Amino acid sequence: MRTGTASHHALLLREERELHESLFRRPDGIKTLFATSTLAQGMNLPSEVVIISGDSRFDPQADKMQKLEAHELLNAAGRAGRAGEGAQGFVLLVPSKVIDFDDQNNQINGHWMDLQAIFEQADQCLVIEDPLRAVLDSIHDGITQTAASSYLLSKLPLAVVGAEPDPAAALLNRSFSAYRAIVASDADWLSTRVASALAARADLDLPEPDRWIEQVAGATGLSVALLQQIVERLDAGAFSGTALEVVTALLDWLDAHPSQLLSLVRPESLEEMFGTPYKSLADDEARGKHALFWLRKLWPIWMSGVPLCEIEKVLLGRTTNLKQCKNARHFALRLVPDLAFLAGIPGRLLAARLRAAEGETPVPSVLAMLSGIVREGCDSPESLAVRLHLTRSVSRVAARKHYDAIRQHIQPGTSDEGFDNTLDRIRHAEIVFSFTSIDDLGGEV
Repeated sequence: MRTGTASHHALLLREERELHESLFRRPDGIKTLFATSTLAQGMNLPSEVVIISGDSRFDPQADKMQKLEAHELLNAAGRAGRAGEGAQGFVLLVPSKVIDFDDQNNQINGHWMDLQAIFEQADQCLVIEDPLRAVLDSIHDGITQTAASSYLLSKLPLAVVGAEPDPAAALLNRSFSAYRAIVASDADWLSTRVASALAARADLDLPEPDRWIEQVAGATGLSVALLQQIVERLDAGAFSGTALEVVTALLDWLDAHPSQLLSLVRPESLEEMFGTPYKSLADDEARGKHALFWLRKLWPIWMSGVPLCEIEKVLLGRTTNLKQCKNARHFALRLVPDLAFLAGIPGRLLAARLRAAEGETPVPSVLAMLSGIVREGCDSPESLAVRLHLTRSVSRVAARKHYDAIRQHIQPGTSDEGFDNTLDRIRHAEIVFSFTSIDDLGGEV
């Protein structure tokens, strides 16, 4: 291969991204890579020449073009040349604005001076700030219900009775914000912010046997009240049966409280997925209902292991002109990881309660593996085992086809077996399938 180009952007599937990067690295591979800003964020793909087409980009939050920060431009320029591979590199920046130059008066547009300051010879040192500082300031001012504040408070570890010091205080005092305050001799800021955060930390005064649920709350960032609802459904037997039945039970529970979906799934993931019609809805209740309507359609399709085009057909309501399946890519890359987190909560709660009770009863296989099942686009522990057994070199769709081919040879397992035992059953089925394939060839070798 002497010529050729490829793209690099945030909606590439893992297999596509690895292929494009591999082709660009090869001496006989492609010579040009068209990339969005994702490539500049730490990707180690050195180039001889980097052309930056503009010093601004569209910000979907502000709904307008925004000027790139100095460190973003320098990071992109850093793809030209790399120690050990290329001693030198050439960077060409095409400004977003036309730069006027008055030759007669020897004057140039001020935008040119801004760019020149970024790329001057002196070292570019970026002042690093801790975003935790702004959150602690908000909590100190009494603002505890915003996303960042409530998330931080839910993540603070709980004190064990009789233990000193409070682990949350120790955590905050080891933060970068604390270090900056100590260096600035601002001990008063540190002490008041830590005290405010500890005072705002939720204290539900649960009985000692139920303190395990607070540990799950701290690990997941979810409220104890919300987790208790899931525990109630768990105790009622709602989350039993197949992986798809458990997912359906989760959606049934959310149907009664649609707004809670936005606490379990990142709101920005839903906004990217469903776009303007979703964002223009009146409140979280309406947004939750809108998202749940589509999740009931798309989630089972994803778990069936079909290609992205099948998901795109459902989203668009047509079978032609699907193009690059942009909507389905959003679903697979943005929403599925959040759905996997949601799917894993019942199993995590059950495991935490069993540990607290020092019980030896194993968690049912479906609940224990459901997060991975959803993340990999499978519908059972066995199909997940096939997916992982074949390794990442095999696509999700191909792994599903292979599972369908060998599933008749998979021996039944117990409802609470460990994943290693599930893998053993898959390996045994592979052996049986290989001999069956030889028989199907009529003994020819």
